[in-house]
Amino acid sequence: MKKYIIVFSILFMQISFAQLQDLIVKPPYYIKTVKLDDGGQPQSSPIIQLGHRIYFSFDDLQADEKEYYYKILRFDENWQPSILNESEYIDGFASSVITDITSSSGTLQSYTHYNLVLPNDDTRILLSGNYILQVLDEDENLVFSKAFILYKKEINVGVQIKWPTDVQLKDRMQFVDFSLYLSGYIILNESENLLVKVFQNNDINYSINFRRPTFYKGAEWTYHYPNEALFEGLNEFRRFESKDVRGYNYGIAYKELTDKLYDYYTYAAVPVTHYIYYKDNDGCYILNSVQAYEDVNFEADYVKVHFTYKGDLDEGESIYVIGRFNDFVPDEAAQLTYNDETGVYENVQLLKQGYYDYKFVTKNAQGEPDWTTIDGSFAQTENLYTVLVYYKSPGARYTKVIGYGTANSDNIR
Repeated sequence: MKKYIIVFSILFMQISFAQLQDLIVKPPYYIKTVKLDDGGQPQSSPIIQLGHRIYFSFDDLQADEKEYYYKILRFDENWQPSILNESEYIDGFASSVITDITSSSGTLQSYTHYNLVLPNDDTRILLSGNYILQVLDEDENLVFSKAFILYKKEINVGVQIKWPTDVQLKDRMQFVDFSLYLSGYIILNESENLLVKVFQNNDINYSINFRRPTFYKGAEWTYHYPNEALFEGLNEFRRFESKDVRGYNYGIAYKELTDKLYDYYTYAAVPVTHYIYYKDNDGCYILNSVQAYEDVNFEADYVKVHFTYKGDLDEGESIYVIGRFNDFVPDEAAQLTYNDETGVYENVQLLKQGYYDYKFVTKNAQGEPDWTTIDGSFAQTENLYTVLVYYKSPGARYTKVIGYGTANSDNIR
């Protein structure tokens, strides 16, 4: 994921990405704005506390009223299918119909908005851990899926973001130092049964994983890995807004009405060689529309957002636009293609009105992603780090998430 991160960390993060993405079914072209998170604003997360509300929604641009079903599947800490029966992790039904359906109102792009909140009268998830929510059609065909993680605070986790100890890395890297505070919680054979994952900006595709603490001090277990727990600081996310189809929108060079929808053109990006400060939302997006008077979920319109990159790429290198809006995944739909007439790389995304963070990622000829090529990497960048603690008790049939902690690099020390 990061260009300069050590081999140990690359190994863990690439495996994590491959395992999860092999399970995820991307939505078809007519399904847009798929959200599954904790409902947080301005930053939402697919890492959610067990028992708290899970908000799931999407739009169907075919604008008819289909019968969609959801289905909850459980996975272990490595995103392998759980051996548990549904009744062991679900109170009620693991699958049921989505009944909260609303047609768009006053929009150029017609759509049907589907909304689901968990837990509900039909479904309550009983165990912490890794999950995937599938959406099925009336014939039980899988349409698309979305991953999330539930945690339960059974132990405390303290997290600090520090400057790297290696002076050669201090300008671009951030070191995550953390400790577990057991407070009477008994953990046995931690080298095999305990797994700690560290995420940057709640991107659950990638993590740096740890098994064994470096220090034991009674109930405090410290994970001090100055050469392994390193992340590129990156740069702040780029951003734009599309909330007003009639007025000014930040980050938009110009807009025009074509083919019955508005086209928004972001400013052409060029490579960045220095840190750029502004307050981003760590890659998230917030739905917003000046023209929505009652509910943005079904009154916000869709616009075609044009992303452009003006610069050179190495032979065999490709470039992608990513953010929470596409789960940070640099896939074919996110790839920018070179336009011979304009001399720039271009990509068009159909996005619902709102505020959006985004970033450009490259892949080399071997398909390895690099987040630093276009925007660089700087230690002063603000990033959110999340630490999750997975534990499988000896003899248990499942792994649960027993610890959760966060820290922001604004407080780097």
